[in-house]
Amino acid sequence: MTFRSTTAAVLLSTFALAPAAPAADQTASPIAVADSAPLLINPGELKWEKTIPAAGDKSPEYAILHVNPETHLTILMFRTPVPVHIKPHTHGLAETHVVLSGGMHVFVANGIRYGIENGGYLRMPGGVVHEAWLPAGSLTLNIEESGWEVNWLNGGPSEEDIGQTPPGRVPQ
Repeated sequence: MTFRSTTAAVLLSTFALAPAAPAADQTASPIAVADSAPLLINPGELKWEKTIPAAGDKSPEYAILHVNPETHLTILMFRTPVPVHIKPHTHGLAETHVVLSGGMHVFVANGIRYGIENGGYLRMPGGVVHEAWLPAGSLTLNIEESGWEVNWLNGGPSEEDIGQTPPGRVPQ
């Protein structure tokens, strides 16, 4: 099998490893299905939710792929049509980011600045205060070990976050 892009290969391999899906004629969400069969979700089947609805088409969006009903571990995709700042926050358990596209993603945690490029991986331990700047056109695969729950330190996402780029020089 030949793939035309690395993103497609990563997405397909990710979906191949994901838990079960309902049969095509069922209405159950992928997040409520037992782990008894492979789950395949093609890009056109993702159900995107806006994180900042007031921003309209400029809002970042997420699509939940799977939630483990026992541990609440959540696997989701996150995309940004324009640059966006993700305000300081924490998670109860670790959060993982795999950058699929969009260029350099910048994170700051414990006063240290990290630059994650396409194909890069970041695991942020639970409880660590961090913030991020994501470029226009970014697409990430996120794994939230404590579920899709964010502990915002200075308020959650808002229109002021839209169009924000990282201050200073972007790490290489």
